[in-house]
Amino acid sequence: MARSAVSPWATRTFRVELNAMIVRLLGRVHPAWIARGRALRKRRAVLVNIGCGPFGEQGWVNLDLFAAPGVTARVDCRHRLPIADGAARGIHVEHYIEHLEPRTERPRFLAECKRCLEQGGVLRIVVPDVRKYIDAYLAPGWMALNELSGGGEFPQVASAFKIEALNHVFVQNGEHCGGFDSEYLRRTLEDAGFSNVEEVRWREGRFPGGAIDREQHRLYSLYVEARN
Repeated sequence: MARSAVSPWATRTFRVELNAMIVRLLGRVHPAWIARGRALRKRRAVLVNIGCGPFGEQGWVNLDLFAAPGVTARVDCRHRLPIADGAARGIHVEHYIEHLEPRTERPRFLAECKRCLEQGGVLRIVVPDVRKYIDAYLAPGWMALNELSGGGEFPQVASAFKIEALNHVFVQNGEHCGGFDSEYLRRTLEDAGFSNVEEVRWREGRFPGGAIDREQHRLYSLYVEARN
């Protein structure tokens, strides 16, 4: 790839869009996929885990574009969720919406979440907290940034400059569409029609049955809940 004339960003985008096209097509024409979609739309009072990857929760509806253990259904969540109107008690979205294009994909996705949630249902959004990274960037040395590594590789090891660590949060090699702080995320959810938007802590809040926030994201994430 490094020696080719093809941009790595374009290659990653092509991979995602090709998989999304295949998933949407199979959802329309493959009998088993159609039957699974119909079964999901019949369920009520569900808990939904969007962009779950290999972290599907037992008893939940776990959705992701790519196949992984625990995924209930492969879905392009940027378009339409396979959940009936008002059928979800809660929707958990962890480190996903920062991947959505802000002018079209993000509003459409949030509109789908609102459609699927029952009245009073809870939407829980988890994103990288840009404010934490900016504060760590402004602090002397690398210690504050390294403390946000969450058990992964230290930014000091992965980056020659502190601004590179910040750029990873904002763009992540083309996979992220910008960053969020509490105020921006609150306004984004309010503009989408959600109410009672409030910042909460890791595994705290009003989510039905308790939050399922991942430990690996705990140190550097922003947690916000909103009601339908």
